[in-house]
This record gives sequence, C-alpha cells and structure tokens, in this order.
Amino acid sequence: MQDLDAVRRELEAEQINLVGGSYGTRAALDYMRQFPLAVRRVVIDGVAPPDMVLPMSFSTDGQLAFDALLSACENEPACRRAHPALRAGWVQLLQSLPKRVTIAHPLTGQPETFMLSRELVLSAVRGPLYSPALTAALPQAIDEAVQGRYEALVGINSLFTSRKGMGLAMGMHFSVVCAEDVPRLARSADKPGSDFGSDFQQLYEKVCADWPRGELPAAFYTIPPARQPVLLLSGGLDPVTPPRHGNRTALALGANARHVVVPNAGHGVMGLGCMRDTVFRFIDAADAAAALAVETGCAKNVPRPLPFLPVELEAAK
Repeated sequence: MQDLDAVRRELEAEQINLVGGSYGTRAALDYMRQFPLAVRRVVIDGVAPPDMVLPMSFSTDGQLAFDALLSACENEPACRRAHPALRAGWVQLLQSLPKRVTIAHPLTGQPETFMLSRELVLSAVRGPLYSPALTAALPQAIDEAVQGRYEALVGINSLFTSRKGMGLAMGMHFSVVCAEDVPRLARSADKPGSDFGSDFQQLYEKVCADWPRGELPAAFYTIPPARQPVLLLSGGLDPVTPPRHGNRTALALGANARHVVVPNAGHGVMGLGCMRDTVFRFIDAADAAAALAVETGCAKNVPRPLPFLPVELEAAK
C-alpha cells in the first residue's frame, strides 16, 4: 500500500478512488488506514477484513453456502421433484469415500483412474459455490455421483477453475495467508463446518510451519472510521466472503459506510447487471451525501438461477 501511495504522489493526484474485490478489499482497507486523506471514494466487493482468519472461515462460510443450496433445492418444487433425496444422497456419497474411480477427463475425454477422496469431493463442491450459475448444476451432479457417475461433479469444478482469472499464485497466496491470518487461528471464533471440517486449517498450519513470512504491525488488524464514503458489496450466497464480514466491517467504518447485499449473488457482485451502474453513480456523485444516497434497490431484483435439469428427449417413434 505504501508503493501504491508512492504512485499516487508521482501522479500528483491529491485523492484517488479505490475499487477492490475479494483480497483487494483487505488491501483497500489497509490503504485507507495508512493514508486516509488520500482517499476520495472506496468500493469493496466481497469483503475480506483483516481479522477474517481465512483458514477457519473457509470451512464455516463454505458450509453455510452449501447448506443453503440443499435447502433451496428442497424449497423449489422442480428441484425437489428431480432430487427428492439430495441431502441423504450427499451423506451417502461422503460415507462411500475414499474409493478408486475411473472417469473421462473433462477436457480430453480420455479415461483416468484415481483415488477419489472426501477432500477432493468437498473441493469439487466448494468451487462452484462461488458462482450461482454453477451452483445450480450441483444437485444434478451430486445425484449422479451417488449413482457412481462422477463426470458431472468433476466437470463443473473444472469449469470453475478454468475460468479466466480464477487461478491462484499459490506462493503469493501462502505468503499472504501465513503472515496475515494463520498467526491468529487461536483467536478465531468460527466453528468448522459439519462437512468441511478442519481440513483447510490443517493444510495451512502444515504449509505455514515452514513458509517464510513477514511481521505485521498490530494496527493492520484495525479498521478506523472512514473519512470518505465507502460502498461495501456482498453476495448473499457467497461461500467465502458472505455478508457477515461486510456487516462488521461497515460497523467499524461508521457513518460513511453503506453496505449493500445482493441476496442471490455469489462471490463478486459489482459486475452484475444494475450493480455496475450503482458503482459508477457512487463514484461519480458530486459529494459524499449524494454518494451515500445512491439508489441500490435493484440489488434485490437479481434472480437466483433455477436449478439445472437435464433435457430428456423422447425416443423417436
């Protein structure tokens, strides 16, 4: 953030607008903490505050999002008819693991044999939860996996991980999380999800035991009241930065913060339909009062994708 401010000074910009998504929200919050007078407006989407403790919250928030998917299918007539035993089937699937399976590779189509573990299945489910459009296909994929057909579950996850921009630079990722989050594991109040458990915590503890990391000042974990307007955005179905994180961040930022939840959105909402215009109007507003009063009612109109149901063609007569 000090590098960013050096660029601002070189450009001779008195103030700048900050727009951050996911981890970029934590970066924006830290810039605001260090250089409050240099900020004009801030938009943070998918809020990851510095006190989040990622390895623990992965399990808690992922479980909440997955449970919401199961409940949504039970409450939607077409999904309930197509998958009447979805919750029981999911338990059955997890209890059947690990097992050796042979499936067609989602890209090459060539058969591959490997050990399908509980961890692999949980990872294959968690990834698509980031996007409601992919989440809509999970009930069908889970039912097929219960019946021994794993191509759909693996294919949906591959579709998620292959999307442009979704890859992680794991060296940088561990350098950040091992320095900022893992040292605070003992302070986390999050409880492991019933399915996702403590696998994430154990992985990061193992990696971070030997990973080089920097030391952070105690002030890094504080969120001072905002001097200028901040628009916080959260997706109600987000499995990694759900509204609970945005709520407490907005509370810390104070009167100049506005938190908007898009109930049927996943991780990242500023690019969805009317939300793009909302962001532009917030930044372009003539003064702070106008920015904080920007219309956001359209957020409630973003629909949740209907559950995927396979097309069944009638046999030729």
